[in-house]
Amino acid sequence: MASGNALFNLTPLASAPPATTAAQIDILVGTSAPVEWFPVLAFDTTTVEYADFHGLVMPAHYSGGGITVSIRSSATTTTGGIVFAVALRRIQDDAEDLDTTAQTYDYNTVTIGTLASVVGELTYDSVTFTNGADMDSVVAGDSFTLRIRRDTGNASDTATGDAFVHGIYITET
Repeated sequence: MASGNALFNLTPLASAPPATTAAQIDILVGTSAPVEWFPVLAFDTTTVEYADFHGLVMPAHYSGGGITVSIRSSATTTTGGIVFAVALRRIQDDAEDLDTTAQTYDYNTVTIGTLASVVGELTYDSVTFTNGADMDSVVAGDSFTLRIRRDTGNASDTATGDAFVHGIYITET
């Protein structure tokens, strides 16, 4: 597979909330007739919240070159910055008991230093993972979980409003 080719397109409705501190599934209401709804994951401005995408299987055409995770987001403000952190958890065949094994997620971050100029507009920002340990050694055919959080404890996360994730687009690097 060539660099830049699509692996996954994840929507907020495909996410699963963790048992605690979950980002809320919400909607933004459009103004067309009839009115459309845009599902989003709403991440609070003060609490670190998470969303998980389970049941993913790295496609057989993935050649192991690492991945780029593009986050399509907006915010309730136009000033400050937002930091998203993303991690992968490999789930190998016959190797891990999911209900007893605690995973330590290793996050890569992206800082959105310049928010959209108008509330409701999207920004497209990416975080990359190199092949191997950086992405928990996920290879073609592996099941895995993708976890995203807003890193409100990061000094660069200064936006005073909620952050909305509209979608996640994953390509091979």
